[in-house]
Amino acid sequence: MRLLYFAPVNLDRPNACQTHTLGLLQGFSRQGARVAAVLPQPMRPLPRFAGVTYHHTGPYRGGRRHLPREIIASTLLLWRLCGKHAFDAIYARDMDVFVGPRLCSRWFHLPFFLEIDDTPVEGDYPAQVRRWVEYNLRRDYQQACGLIVPSVPRSHILQERFQVPAGKIHVILNGAPELSGPSASPSEAKNRLGVPADSFCLGYVGTINDRYDFATIVQAMSRCRSSLPQLRLVLVGDGPCLPAVRRFVQTMALTDRVIFTGFVQPEQFPALLPALDVGLMNLTAAAVAEHGPLHTKLATYGLAGLPVITAATTLSGYPEDLVQRLFVVPPEDPGALADVILTLAQQPHLKTAAGLALQDFVRQKLTWTAVAGEILKIMAVAPCAQTP
Repeated sequence: MRLLYFAPVNLDRPNACQTHTLGLLQGFSRQGARVAAVLPQPMRPLPRFAGVTYHHTGPYRGGRRHLPREIIASTLLLWRLCGKHAFDAIYARDMDVFVGPRLCSRWFHLPFFLEIDDTPVEGDYPAQVRRWVEYNLRRDYQQACGLIVPSVPRSHILQERFQVPAGKIHVILNGAPELSGPSASPSEAKNRLGVPADSFCLGYVGTINDRYDFATIVQAMSRCRSSLPQLRLVLVGDGPCLPAVRRFVQTMALTDRVIFTGFVQPEQFPALLPALDVGLMNLTAAAVAEHGPLHTKLATYGLAGLPVITAATTLSGYPEDLVQRLFVVPPEDPGALADVILTLAQQPHLKTAAGLALQDFVRQKLTWTAVAGEILKIMAVAPCAQTP
């Protein structure tokens, strides 16, 4: 399949958007697709994938005052590529205010697929601007043959708030890059972190922001303190809430049990993740309702063979063979979280079996190569995919 791919994201910032964009392009490449990727110009060269060519709109500047120029520049570049090359479809993500993919889809009669990887309207736009953004998104959703959504609650938002037909929406969970290079042993990885070899390490990997419920995690640790003196928490990442989390850890007198590594490049995960015994991805109650309980960390933890604890009121709508492999607690319930932590610490065979079962699922279905394959299947059979 020949794809025109568009993602107006900052590729110089090491976060989920960067990992997602490059992971999906690599996945498309491994599935045999030929992709013309329209992206902001990064400061460093992007990795090369077979069949993928890069076309840049200029450096990513951020900020709303730059948007008019970026909308025009990206539309012209997409238009020029459609005029020079034959594509089978357009695939775009994080559209918000951009119009180029929709206009090219209409003018060149190309099937259009749109990825909704976050809240449909991101940011606190002024009321007048927000109304235009919502109008623009509705036009995108009407034009699109299919919407790729990694969250069941987000699919409900699209149906209820934007009247998108359920048949257009495909819930495809985010993947993760396959771990490369030899992995350290658990004792080696724990030694690098400076924690005892017999410690039981909870792990969080990702941006430290207000979606994640670090207060409940730290409170659960406090409840486990007397029963599990070897318990540690390893926070891998950086973000706007890091200072507040540090202060709360200090308030709870757990400073000696929490390790802050700062940001770690994914290439270093094989040396770090074996130190962890459990992967945490507990969102706050409000974030669970908006974004759903399963997100990118799931695949990262699964590839490392870690059992996963998440917070949810329901996992309805997600694959049943995945749901059975997870440990689920109510949102913002430190007592329930503490109970599961103690169970896993006291039953190592249960912990190991759960981690291996999740690893098997992720290797089969949640690498970026597997995710890209599912997306390509959807694009091939969508009703409008045969548009001349």
